[in-house]
Amino acid sequence: MKFRLRHLFLTLFLLFAALPAPGQGKVYTRKLRLADFPARTTKVVLGGNPFLELTLREAVAVHWRISPYEFCTPEEYGRLAFSSSYYFLTLAQDRGILFLILSKGGKEGEKDQLKQAFEVVRIPIAGADDPGGRELVLMGAFLDIIQNFVEQAMISDRTAYAGLPALDGASLRGKTVLLDPDAADAAVLAQRKDAVAALCVAPADGGGDRFCYKMLISADTHELLLFEKRRYRTPDDARFSEDEIRRIGRRGAVVVRD
Repeated sequence: MKFRLRHLFLTLFLLFAALPAPGQGKVYTRKLRLADFPARTTKVVLGGNPFLELTLREAVAVHWRISPYEFCTPEEYGRLAFSSSYYFLTLAQDRGILFLILSKGGKEGEKDQLKQAFEVVRIPIAGADDPGGRELVLMGAFLDIIQNFVEQAMISDRTAYAGLPALDGASLRGKTVLLDPDAADAAVLAQRKDAVAALCVAPADGGGDRFCYKMLISADTHELLLFEKRRYRTPDDARFSEDEIRRIGRRGAVVVRD
């Protein structure tokens, strides 16, 4: 039922998004606004956390494949952020979570939608106040997930508007889901075939406006197999519950706890 309602909402949204708004220029859907991505340079912004950004720099050099890229400083980003000629890959904190964010440069309120700034996608990578180090192991996977999303969003408005949950849903049959962080990270480093790394990203403190994120990531292909956003109140919320483990098992996976 929830999936059908979301499907209906997206259909209606895309229908109305395609209609021109009174007094405005031509309206473009997200898919069309992303059409120039492969020809634009993605600026990777570095200049805050040296150790984390060294990992990001090395991972970009190995994994980035769908557009030209250059590294830049926060000062250069400040000068170029209003230009629609660039996309930007940045690290930013929000509600206790550290995100890797891909956005397009531009100006707010610009009549030409193709020159407006917008956020393409963001992926949570660690708690902002207490990162555990897994973000260093999984940085290449995060970059591949972002790129997989962009590739699909350029051909599907449904994906472009739904965000990372649109990548969720592939069969887990024949795969082994590793809940233990050390075992999961070792499988990613070894690119272990058919292994799936479980990841929970949570802030240091709970509260009404705080969320945690649960992901399943293929150890060898870096495919995002599950993405869920949950209210975060206590540390128990940042663990896979027994009900969630059963649902993963019903998708055909073998779940290994330790």
